Amino acid sequence: MHPGPVPWPHPPGAPASDRARREPAGPIPGGPRGSRGGRVVAILKVAKLGSPVLRGRASEIETVDLKRGRLKGFFEDLMDTMVEYNGTGLAAPQVNTPLRVVLYEVQPGRKGDIEVPPTILVNPAFEVLDPAEQEDFEACLSVPFLSAKVPRPRKIRVRALDPVGKPVEFVAEDFHARVVLHESDHLDGVVYLDRVRDRASIRYTVDF
Repeated sequence: MHPGPVPWPHPPGAPASDRARREPAGPIPGGPRGSRGGRVVAILKVAKLGSPVLRGRASEIETVDLKRGRLKGFFEDLMDTMVEYNGTGLAAPQVNTPLRVVLYEVQPGRKGDIEVPPTILVNPAFEVLDPAEQEDFEACLSVPFLSAKVPRPRKIRVRALDPVGKPVEFVAEDFHARVVLHESDHLDGVVYLDRVRDRASIRYTVDF
């Protein structure tokens, strides 16, 4: 996810070859790209609009699997994939893995937005604290070349597990809230285009 009226994120290139590498997510699409910090880097295949995995409800993850580190490798691959495609966020269903996991960050530079380092949320849930809605442009790696205005609540409370199974709770506002809500939608089979009210705001982000 990367809200904004500018062309982003860069669309994924040709998908890498599939390979099975780590548990418990089963065969994870992707392929070796090199090494980083002494480990293999894998860029995962990004599912595009029309893929059934983007329209299903993702499965919750057991706390014991997090505490035993069974998803550590997948989390690393998810991060590598988000960085490779210059995204602001990525949900597990977007890489063909129907689990309730989202990854995102908020970089400095947007007016009034606080910086949020790369953050993984497992089994996230939220409650709306301020129902006042704000509209802003959003785009998505799974819906390349398009952007549109989407209304979102301004302020939410988020509850989730961190990558090692510890409960986390925080308040997100403005752009931070938008990113969390955009990625969390993917866990329930919703893409941002489903929430667009002003269809006239849908636009291409590239010139053909």
